[in-house]
Amino acid sequence: TGAGSGIGAATARALADREGIRLILLGRREKPLHDVLASLPGHREHVMVSMDVVDVQSLQNWLSGPEANLERHPLVGVFANAGIGGPNVFGENDRWQEIIQINLTGTYNTLMSCKPYLDRTDGVKHAVVTSSVLARFGVPGQSAYVTSKTGLLGLVRSLAVEWSPQGIMVNAICPGWVDTEMAQNSIQALADMQGISYEQSKAQQEEILPANRMSTPEEMAQWVSFLFSGLGDGEHGPRVETLTGQALDVNSGSWMG
Repeated sequence: TGAGSGIGAATARALADREGIRLILLGRREKPLHDVLASLPGHREHVMVSMDVVDVQSLQNWLSGPEANLERHPLVGVFANAGIGGPNVFGENDRWQEIIQINLTGTYNTLMSCKPYLDRTDGVKHAVVTSSVLARFGVPGQSAYVTSKTGLLGLVRSLAVEWSPQGIMVNAICPGWVDTEMAQNSIQALADMQGISYEQSKAQQEEILPANRMSTPEEMAQWVSFLFSGLGDGEHGPRVETLTGQALDVNSGSWMG
C-alpha cells in the first residue's frame, strides 16, 4: 500500500526486478499509481488499484475478485506502507481521527484482509509495516502521528506471535527523515514557522543527524527488500525465515536504541 510515491514506489521498483514476483500496487491517488506501474519492468504482469485502506469492505471485495486473481497468483507478502503525517491540535479541526484511521486502522485493515490469502500459501510469508523513528520518541504537536506509529509496533509484535504458526513473519521498518513528499512538506512547515528557506530548514534537520543526511526512498526499499528475502527468484540475500516481531531502525543515527 502507499505504492504511488516515496518508499512505496521505490519498493515496488526494487521488488519488480525479481523474477516470479507479481505486484499489487494500492494507493489513494490513481495517476501516481499509473506512473509507478508504467515504470516497472514487465509492467503488464502487475496490477494496481486506487483505494483507501480505511474502507475495509472495498478492500476485502477487491482482494476476493478477479482483478486480484489470488487463486492463480498466491499471496506471499504484504507491505503495509500507507500513511499520512502532519500536526494535530485538539479542537474542532483536530486531525486525530484522520491520522489514526489511515496510519493505524488502515494498516490493521490491510494486514487482516490479506491474512486469509497468506494462509493459503505454503512456506514462509512476510508482512512488513512502515512505522517511524517517531515511534521511539515524542515531538510536540504530532500526538496523533506519534501515537499511530507507536501503535503499529504493538500491532507488529502481537501479529508476529499470532501468525508465526502459519509461517508468516511480521516486521516493521522505522525510518527517520527520508527524502519523500511527506518529509518535504514537513520541512517546509518548519521553515515557514521559523521564517527561513526550505534549504535552510533542511540543512538544520540534517545537521542534527549523525549521518548528516536524509535517507533516500531507494535506501529504505532495500531494507524492505531484505525483509522479503527468499521471495521470487531467491537471489536477493539470505532467506529471512526466523526474523519476526522486530523493528529495523533506519534513521541516519537519530535514534540508537
